[in-house]
Amino acid sequence: MASKTLVVNEAGICLSYIDSGAPSASPYVTIFAVHGMCFTNLIFKKVAKIFSDKGFRFVAVNRRNFRGSSPYTAEELAELNTGNDEQKHDWLRSRGHEFANFIAKFIQLNSLPQITPDNRSGGSVILGWSAGVSLSIAALSNVESLSKDVQDCLSAHLRAFIAQEPAPLALGLPSPTKNWAPLRETSIPEGLRFKAFAHWITSYFDHGDISKQDFDSLSYVLASPLRPPSIYNMSTAETDEMLQLDQKSTTDLPFFINLANQLKAAYRKVFFDSATAELLPKMRITFVAGTMGPAFSPAGLWAVENDEKEAKTGRVNYKVVPGANHFVHWDDPEKAVEVYLECIDL
Repeated sequence: MASKTLVVNEAGICLSYIDSGAPSASPYVTIFAVHGMCFTNLIFKKVAKIFSDKGFRFVAVNRRNFRGSSPYTAEELAELNTGNDEQKHDWLRSRGHEFANFIAKFIQLNSLPQITPDNRSGGSVILGWSAGVSLSIAALSNVESLSKDVQDCLSAHLRAFIAQEPAPLALGLPSPTKNWAPLRETSIPEGLRFKAFAHWITSYFDHGDISKQDFDSLSYVLASPLRPPSIYNMSTAETDEMLQLDQKSTTDLPFFINLANQLKAAYRKVFFDSATAELLPKMRITFVAGTMGPAFSPAGLWAVENDEKEAKTGRVNYKVVPGANHFVHWDDPEKAVEVYLECIDL
């Protein structure tokens, strides 16, 4: 799958993507996937191939500042790092509009089929993984401020939103007090922190029973010896094409930290707001978490579960995947596809 680009607004901002192509039979379902930190859209290439073989279309997008997509301007970075609340709100809304416009333009340019009357095929799915959940909620929380034709397109096409293992930070929520990650560990030389992060985040961790919501039962630092980190299942050529550890990829941390209030508002609007649900009436929401990912994975799951109990909406579905780490779509792509299909609920 060759990388392509699509211009998403009048400013000339473009997003890079890979596309498995239209299946031979129609109607079909299209999945729009968004990657996390450090790993580009090519991390989805295994599940893209399986979905294609099953008659789906799979489109994986690179976020701004990642290969092929438009870098942030100096003005955008200044607003992200030092802007006031209004500028930060506008910043997140702009990123959301870019992704929403990408989906709508792709749907229109490729004449993607709408959801069929029996709900058994057609339509589109947003799959946000890790940091990609932040961009997904930025798009979905700002539907009402999009043009009417884009609103109508998304309303008719979006059948599911899969939020796969976002850290609490990706939802604008505070990290647990025991949280640990190599990116903030000053004992690791600064030049090695992103490389250490790539090893740590792809590891497996032996947690206790995550249904008990016990932070003391989580393994924060030490990886499990039961299975090697996913990065050891990648060739040098694959890590060269999938990993982006340069300065451009470091914008994710200020994104989470500086826009915490804006991200929290976006998250709550997508997951619990009835007005947003009315704008996207066919969209089913599922939160996916493995039992062996980094500690931020169950922490994110628990945060959403508890927020939903308080909100009393009953709109969010949950899928806990035994034995899965943060990279189930790489290590166990068949299992990942099975889980995603359950979330789509065809």
